[in-house]
Amino acid sequence: MSSPNIYALRYIRQDYILVTHIGMFLHRKVMVTISDRILLLLSIKEEGKRIGIDHIFEKVRRDILFVEKKGISREEVEVEIRNLISQGLVERFGDGFSLSKEGDKIMEKLILEKEKELNRSYTLVWLAKRYYPHVARLMIPFLKGRAVSAVKIFSGKKDPIKEVDAIFVRYTKYKPKPVFLTIDSESKLMSLVFDHCVDFIPYVHKLDSNEPDYFILDLDAGSEIMKNPKAFDLIKYIASELLILLTELGVESVAKFSGSRGFQVWASFDNSELKDRGDLFKTYREMAIVIQGKLEDRLQGKIGDLVAMFPSMVRRDRQITTSVVAHKEERASQVLVDWSALKPMGDVRAPFSIHYKTGLASVPIHIGEIMSFDVGDAHPLRVIEDLDRYERVAKMERCSPPRLL
Repeated sequence: MSSPNIYALRYIRQDYILVTHIGMFLHRKVMVTISDRILLLLSIKEEGKRIGIDHIFEKVRRDILFVEKKGISREEVEVEIRNLISQGLVERFGDGFSLSKEGDKIMEKLILEKEKELNRSYTLVWLAKRYYPHVARLMIPFLKGRAVSAVKIFSGKKDPIKEVDAIFVRYTKYKPKPVFLTIDSESKLMSLVFDHCVDFIPYVHKLDSNEPDYFILDLDAGSEIMKNPKAFDLIKYIASELLILLTELGVESVAKFSGSRGFQVWASFDNSELKDRGDLFKTYREMAIVIQGKLEDRLQGKIGDLVAMFPSMVRRDRQITTSVVAHKEERASQVLVDWSALKPMGDVRAPFSIHYKTGLASVPIHIGEIMSFDVGDAHPLRVIEDLDRYERVAKMERCSPPRLL
């Protein structure tokens, strides 16, 4: 599936509103100037950091050469910088330049209007800088005390405008022995954001622990289902039914949008009640398989309604869900209840983290709001505006594991 564009604009009474949706966007061709590219480059730098003219010229020339198939001179860039300084949008400090407070104020409107023609990795970093200060305190409980992969992004080598290259930063150092990256404070999280890390993926267990902290089931629709325009509605329905089932089993669980095309269901078990089970990762996986079977029984009990609601995706002669992780081609028309993160060094995107491919936030959703949830709701700027909605369901209480085995 191709990534959704971060922003789309609809002009009403000369104002703009965000309207975002995977696979759908409104777009009109706009002109991006040298000044626009300079401002965007400066906007993704940490406050107080100065950027030299050589770096500015190199990055601006690269993007313009790719988009407009023509070169520009260093003098042209210097002229535009002087103009931006005269407008109060850029400040000069010795041999370096930085965005002024006035320049920062105009960036959201600039990116909203011209995002499609701007460097995508830069706009994602700008978005991360704007978003994470608001949600860092909510993320730290899911990151603290465990190894984390931070996804650092760069401009694509073949296409610096639309493509994003990424590396997964897992260690702070490699010698004399590898040391895992950990994020135990908001300041540490923001230092990584300023280093162009936009996505944060922790292990499902604490450092040096031999048991999982979280029980996580990932709902992943097969390729044939994803071709259907109502695929996301089916996934939401199954997520709702899974939460209801877990509640009936005495499990306090939370649904989380994956940030892309699916949902996860999270719970935190009191492992002291499972000490006699030995390998708790294995126990968790066994519970996941049993739960998938109970979920399938629940869905089959409503098969008539489901066939009517999702006629081209649900059939009476085929299971709707599966827990068989292997043989992907054989489950193309099913929804996988994926337990594969339940293993040593298994990882999962943290609640509130931005998905580096889509630019959408992986937000927790109240069970009563799952069916009305739209991926546009997960746009990070929208999440900031309605943060109370997500904060209320982000607190995951530890509960007794279900008596399934």
